Amino acid sequence: MKVLHWLISIVTITFIFFAFSPTKGFACSCVPLGTVQEGVEGSSAVFSGKVVEIVDPNQNKKIQSSADLVEVKIAVDQSWKGSNQSELIVYTERDSASCGFNFSLNEEYIVYANEVDGQLRVNLCSRTAELAAATEDLKELGEGEKPAKESSPDGKEVKKSETVEKLGNQVNPDKQDNVNQRYIIFTSLGIGLAVGMVVAFIMRNKKR
Repeated sequence: MKVLHWLISIVTITFIFFAFSPTKGFACSCVPLGTVQEGVEGSSAVFSGKVVEIVDPNQNKKIQSSADLVEVKIAVDQSWKGSNQSELIVYTERDSASCGFNFSLNEEYIVYANEVDGQLRVNLCSRTAELAAATEDLKELGEGEKPAKESSPDGKEVKKSETVEKLGNQVNPDKQDNVNQRYIIFTSLGIGLAVGMVVAFIMRNKKR
């Protein structure tokens, strides 16, 4: 009976450890980037600008997911497609494990965003990049339009542009995160079972 209790305890502790540990060891899988033109056609909005604010609503929560959305406010400099507001808010997953794009405060980017459920979403699999590294995009896109509209109080679009959704070049972050969680559960159970078997074997040899 003692062996059984040891086995149950080890499996339970191992499961809890892996289930509640942050999941950051899984990479996002993307297909190769298409051309600049394909990037524009597959996006709802294409613009460049400077990141002026980053808000992570779940930053202080004990349990976090790599798929939690982070809010990024960008002061728009030029626009090639979509809104012509002076500021836009885009959303991306917190971690690259769920295809989130890592924006940095006060840095400039060229952004390829898709409208999903009324929000502009950016992911690691798009052509979004630091402006200094987007020479090819800027050359092909040419001069963009300067912002002509003031932003609404929440930084969202006042007028919606026509949405062209082309999500074939990205992995669904929620699905990716679910796969990660299942992998953790089965891995923790396997490790717990293996440790339990070793403990049982050692204790049986001691009795002899």
